[in-house]
Amino acid sequence: MAGYTVVDCSTVVATHLSHLMQVNAARLLGRVETQQLVEHVTKLAPKLIEDVVPKMVPIAALQKLLQLLLEEGVHIRDMRSVVEALAEHVGANPNLANDPQELSRRIRVALAPAIVQQIYGPVRELEVIAIEPDLERLLSQALTSQNGPVLDPSMADILTRSAADSAKRQEDLGHPACLLVPDAIRVPIARLLKRAAPRLRVLSHSEIPDTHSIRIGSIIGAAA
Repeated sequence: MAGYTVVDCSTVVATHLSHLMQVNAARLLGRVETQQLVEHVTKLAPKLIEDVVPKMVPIAALQKLLQLLLEEGVHIRDMRSVVEALAEHVGANPNLANDPQELSRRIRVALAPAIVQQIYGPVRELEVIAIEPDLERLLSQALTSQNGPVLDPSMADILTRSAADSAKRQEDLGHPACLLVPDAIRVPIARLLKRAAPRLRVLSHSEIPDTHSIRIGSIIGAAA
């Protein structure tokens, strides 16, 4: 048929299943799958695994860490780099093995070049979405309060709607949808926006490699 691309049913099904696996990767990763990943690294670097899993990091803690990475779409194909980063950070501070959120933050920084490559490909100038400074300051105050994160519903609504619109504009222009925020609020912002803008990636400033520069393509503002 002229002007149409014909795709067979099996390709459509395979593509759909692949998408479902990516979306649900964190839930699909159980203890057995985690152990299989460890065994794979053992073949490549047996001494590394011997020193780290489970001696420094129990298999359950490793599973939780990998689930946190997968929840935000971070590839874990390079498990050796993940385990090497674990060795460095948990070796310096053993208590980190019991703090999966902080451990995830540090591992993300260690994997930053790979994460950026995954989002942007080989380009060195990264076009990002930023938050208007006054709104960013208010968000930082609300989300890092000593009494726990408390975000005004109207502010949350402004942020989610504006972020979803900005993400769509970036993608319509052929750019990755990626929001750059301060380190301290990356996790709560990513969680808040996950449902409204599921394709939006949220990076912190410390996750931008020194080899890359940034250019602001869109700004989320309080008046948006």
